[in-house]
Amino acid sequence: MHFRLRPPSGGRRRCRRHQGRSLCFVALAAAAAVLGGCSGAAGTAPAPPPPLSLTAPAADQSYLPDQVIQPLVLPAAAGGSGALTYSLSPEVPGLTFDAGSRTLTGTPTQLGEYAMTYAVSDGAGAAVRLTFTIYVENALRYLGGDQVFFVNPDGAALDEVEYTLRLGDTQAYVYLIATYGGEVPEPRAKIVDTTVGAAASSLRSQPRPPSEPARELTWVSEHNNNPPLLVRGPASRSRSVQRPPPQRTVGSRETFTEVLSAAGNFQTVTIIARAEVTDGVTTARVWVGDREWACAARQCIDQEQVDEIANRFLRPGPANDVYDLVTAIYGAPWGPHEYPNLIPPSAADTINIVLYDIEGDGLPAPGETRVVGYFLSLHNYLKAGNPTLYRDSNEWLMIALDSPWLTLGVDQSVSNLAHEFQHMIHFYQKPVLRGARSETWLNEMSSVVAEDLIASQTRYDGPRGVDYDEPTAGQPGNRFGRLPVYNLHNDLQVTAWRGTLANYSIQYALGAYLARNYGGAELFGRIVQSERSGVDAIEGALRGLGHQVSFPQVLANWAAAGLLSDNTEAPVPYRYNAGTWSTSRAGGADYRLGSINLYHYPRPDGRGAGPYLHDLSAFNARSQPPHSNKYAALGRLAGDHSLTVSGPAGLRFTVVFKE
Repeated sequence: MHFRLRPPSGGRRRCRRHQGRSLCFVALAAAAAVLGGCSGAAGTAPAPPPPLSLTAPAADQSYLPDQVIQPLVLPAAAGGSGALTYSLSPEVPGLTFDAGSRTLTGTPTQLGEYAMTYAVSDGAGAAVRLTFTIYVENALRYLGGDQVFFVNPDGAALDEVEYTLRLGDTQAYVYLIATYGGEVPEPRAKIVDTTVGAAASSLRSQPRPPSEPARELTWVSEHNNNPPLLVRGPASRSRSVQRPPPQRTVGSRETFTEVLSAAGNFQTVTIIARAEVTDGVTTARVWVGDREWACAARQCIDQEQVDEIANRFLRPGPANDVYDLVTAIYGAPWGPHEYPNLIPPSAADTINIVLYDIEGDGLPAPGETRVVGYFLSLHNYLKAGNPTLYRDSNEWLMIALDSPWLTLGVDQSVSNLAHEFQHMIHFYQKPVLRGARSETWLNEMSSVVAEDLIASQTRYDGPRGVDYDEPTAGQPGNRFGRLPVYNLHNDLQVTAWRGTLANYSIQYALGAYLARNYGGAELFGRIVQSERSGVDAIEGALRGLGHQVSFPQVLANWAAAGLLSDNTEAPVPYRYNAGTWSTSRAGGADYRLGSINLYHYPRPDGRGAGPYLHDLSAFNARSQPPHSNKYAALGRLAGDHSLTVSGPAGLRFTVVFKE
């Protein structure tokens, strides 16, 4: 069936963004009657109530048949006299209008073009009306601005199902996204369309360099996420094995067992406590290696740097440092437990920060990657629990930071400190406290989001790469932070961890999206403080906050949000870029996240900014891993185009129109 948009006679057509799209509406003015009366002091007439009016327009809608629509909230009214009554007519088969919430929901079941009238009346008989059109058709109708269509939102299998892209006389950029939410690797999509293919012939995918491996200690991540906790023991046994840590103060000298290489070798170095700060019952103690203190090279550490690290990690007062802000989100880094082979709960009183040249490689060269810090759960074990397995434990809560990296600027090391501190908390909250297996990708996502959530409060720019006090998305040409690499490698599997820079970047991109759309600090606190692991932890946290959305649906929404990240009016769940702060609260502390526009980040391959896009031939030729998105540019189109789609169950397709 073919329908045409016909504004009613006498109406004025305008467009606005709503539910991820900018749609057109026709507003009809209606007179408002106001009844006056007398009350109050003798001879004083009351001021008449303001006239009844609707606060926003109603927008045209385009729906596919037999698919659940995203709830449409119609505008509220202002003014008038007495109670307000809302109505919507005519009925659209399968859709229900709730007058109390002004919301249209359901699944349209009958093809048609429905001329809708939305009306509100007050107790005095005044009324105002808006008209708009609902299209139910096997077509994706472009109605202006930015629009998002989920072709098969439940991931149903498609076998050469044909849709019409109906753009009329208006030109728009059209994109296709494939989201695979299944567990079986490598499904293939098939997109058949001659007209779209011809229009997109000039949009060719460019070869991409492989993601650079990150310098990381992979066995450290494995130990943190899958630790040998042995078995729980009774409290009496726990007390008999555990012992309080020795007393240490500034000036104390220790022999510290350091991680020497990715192979898991160790050596001992001498460290001296150079600073200490206490807030309540918690103390942060900063240690520096002798070789990094008494030397003449530029990578040496001085007292000013040590004091700043100590005071930015912990200082007296509430919610003013890394310790307070990260624990308010994720919980305590240590405390009561039932494992006789772990350090005692009292060890939570002191966090040790060790500054030394982690791999003995001095100052980093421009562009060099390196290990800039680590948390190793091995140090949470008592040597007496297994002298062979735990002989290299330092038996304390400890974070290591690379001292040469610190000499390049304290701010980045503070960000690294927040990152590693989350790993410390994650180990206690999941494997130790809840007996939950952790997964590296989720642990790393929680850490990069910790950096993001507290950046503005602790005065460093964080993984967004924009000034910490800038609420907007910043300026184009931004090569800082994690997002330039994400733009180039946006089709990786998010639930896999291979230790590349792209893995860190895609975890940040997804975590930043989740935090800005589904609950911020509270959401991530629930993820970490969950007995579930991986995807189940995210879905459980979302449900706990009232979001009935699956992880594959989150991935599809996230992909659309990236393409719409230059639109400051894109609503939840496409809000990467609100144009200002996104705020949340957890543990009595407030958090704010700045906006993100992916088009401000040039890709490292030097071939433009924004998300990497495939052409249709590459899109069809490449298989797709689990839990990933793949983007194709269909071109700048007008008129009608046929789009025929095939894909196995679990492969969701999304079409995005952009002005």
